[in-house]
Amino acid sequence: MTNGIKPLVSVVCLCYNHEDTVAGAIEGVLSQKTDFPFELIIHDDASTDNTAEIVRSYAEKYPEIIVPVLQTENQMKTCNIAETYISPLLRGRFVAICEGDDFWTSPDKLAKQTAVMLADPGITMTFHGVLQLDDTGEKISYRPVKNSGEVAPGVIIKRGGMFCPSVSLMVRRDIADMWPRFRQLADVYDYPLQALCAAEGKAYYIDEIMAAYRFAHKNSWTANNLSATNRTHILNEINWISLFNEYSEERFSYEINWHLTHLWLTEYRKSFSKEFKKNALVSAKKLRIKDKTVFILLILMFSVLKKRGETVYGSIKKLILK
Repeated sequence: MTNGIKPLVSVVCLCYNHEDTVAGAIEGVLSQKTDFPFELIIHDDASTDNTAEIVRSYAEKYPEIIVPVLQTENQMKTCNIAETYISPLLRGRFVAICEGDDFWTSPDKLAKQTAVMLADPGITMTFHGVLQLDDTGEKISYRPVKNSGEVAPGVIIKRGGMFCPSVSLMVRRDIADMWPRFRQLADVYDYPLQALCAAEGKAYYIDEIMAAYRFAHKNSWTANNLSATNRTHILNEINWISLFNEYSEERFSYEINWHLTHLWLTEYRKSFSKEFKKNALVSAKKLRIKDKTVFILLILMFSVLKKRGETVYGSIKKLILK
């Protein structure tokens, strides 16, 4: 809070051209029922629409809660925004995330996640179920784990950033303040942070839907990378996750290789590039026999059926994503 009272939780909201959705993101945070103070740090990266004006109006109305960071020049390609502009402002013991195109649906979200983390100092991150919303208005319930409880660190790393939607994430601030080289180099924010949390402690899942995530919303990273192959991002992920493997003393080598195999398969499904097929096969052959067999069969299936293979994949992917 900006009135001198130290918050227990710092909420981070990153925005860019979110004039249609940012008010919903802010309102979801302001609706939280807690017996502790929290702050909301909103970073607008020089939006070209009315996002900054909306953020400014809320900050003027709630100066004791909202800390606005309104850029006049876009910083996306000049620095790591989270490290440069957000980390120095964090004051809470815990950090939660709600980007400008997402929103929280439960007023008890912060209270429930904070209670879990206070009960066990060894827990470095919590996450929960969400609703996925697409541009047609369709709502899909996403519960990545069957029941509430601890999730093995290797599962967090194996499944990648989409496993724990950022809108559901709460982490310890001391972890969020750590910037090892792999995290500095990553071109995304959430997955490297989750990997770091997994390497440094325990993860806990709350099996309750408490937020909504707009899948592939306009101006989002996902929308820009969903259908087309982003070679720069792929190479970046391979680079930073290799550095993470060194950082974690190779404790998650198998999970990392599984993740990279799945990454290559995903990119092969988009482009049917012979290069990506070869990379997926090379990566798959390093896995244990069961996983290796499943991935190789999937790769060969797509090489024959092409886009028609998506129907088959849709019915069996839960078998590999576990």
